[in-house]
Amino acid sequence: MKKIAIIGGGISGLSVLHYLKQRLGDTVEITLYEREAVTGGTIRSFKDNSCLFEWGPNGFLDNQPATLELIEELGLTDQLIEASPNAKRRYIQRNNKLIPLPAGPIDFICSPLLPAKDKWALIKGVFKKNISSDQSIYNYVSQRFSQGIAENLVDPFISGIYAGDIKRLHMASAFPKLKYKGFRKTRMRSFKNGMGQIIETLEKRYRNNIQTNSEISTNITADINIIATPAYCAAQITENINPELAKLLDQIHYAPVTVAGLIFNKKTFKIQPDGFGYLVPSKENKTILGVLIESNVYENRAGEETMMMRVMMGGSHHPAIINDDENEIIKKAVKEIDSIYGLAAAPLQTFVKRWPKAIPQYHNKYPRWKQSIIQLCRKTPGLFLHANYLNGISFNDCVSHSKNLAARLIV
Repeated sequence: MKKIAIIGGGISGLSVLHYLKQRLGDTVEITLYEREAVTGGTIRSFKDNSCLFEWGPNGFLDNQPATLELIEELGLTDQLIEASPNAKRRYIQRNNKLIPLPAGPIDFICSPLLPAKDKWALIKGVFKKNISSDQSIYNYVSQRFSQGIAENLVDPFISGIYAGDIKRLHMASAFPKLKYKGFRKTRMRSFKNGMGQIIETLEKRYRNNIQTNSEISTNITADINIIATPAYCAAQITENINPELAKLLDQIHYAPVTVAGLIFNKKTFKIQPDGFGYLVPSKENKTILGVLIESNVYENRAGEETMMMRVMMGGSHHPAIINDDENEIIKKAVKEIDSIYGLAAAPLQTFVKRWPKAIPQYHNKYPRWKQSIIQLCRKTPGLFLHANYLNGISFNDCVSHSKNLAARLIV
């Protein structure tokens, strides 16, 4: 009987385990190894009293069929929830003031977010062609639209997605789907018990195929070995197998992110927080990447009289905050909320989660690294790399590429 080893129990590892078991059943011996006591990687949800706190992503967009198919196969469709319509309103922070993102053409014309010259540049840029995406996001947006749009509009969104630096992130690698035409309406979705619910379901269904607290270094002896870990862990595992591959993997940079969860009584705010939350441009020179008002986005994230917020901090521009102690992190988060909404009292409850290496950065050298990694991996029979540093960082990307990898292996 052939053996397949999956190293890493994040959504990439768990979903490829699902697809392989679904198609191969017990005809192949499949084991997933996870070094932590639980699976899920950055995806984990926990309840404390009436509040639900997310360690990592708080949802996904429903524009990827593979994700919705996986959810249906796991029997979780009835557990899906949508982001509240009240959370559609989003803001950009500038000089400690919140400016709403335009919701339509009239709002766009009247919005103080961009000066008139940048608004005109945005309109003209839509019709520009042949702008190379083989360059940084900053250069691409500046050439197609304007420098002001790059700094004031695109930069905060990239901070919210990658926690990265738009002058270093590679446009074509970070947003490969720009080459496809057409748009469709998408909704933000999650689960009644948080994103951790899909992890718990996968872990429960395949518990006989999962070994937690299993540290795998270089002793991988299966016929097929799928390394579904971050790049820096994959580098350690492949060091003695393919040193050149390990060296390349070790060069992939990760941005650090600190997440501070705050629970407030709703009466505490002098200005009632509305909408999804806000993002902060890097030129504001703050350690804050953005604030998500979780209890506005999804129901049952906090009690009726309370509000749950997550303050995202650090990123490529301010990595040192990852080393602050918990009290200092909470202090900075509360100060940020107070500066925007005004606080009459301290938070009722707080949570902190640090991610020293949170999000892989698709820097300008990344396309060359990726191609070399793929070529070197092919020279090692039975070895497959599968994680968000290769094929997109989102939850949807991980699921979609798990399905594709399983199909390749079965053929």
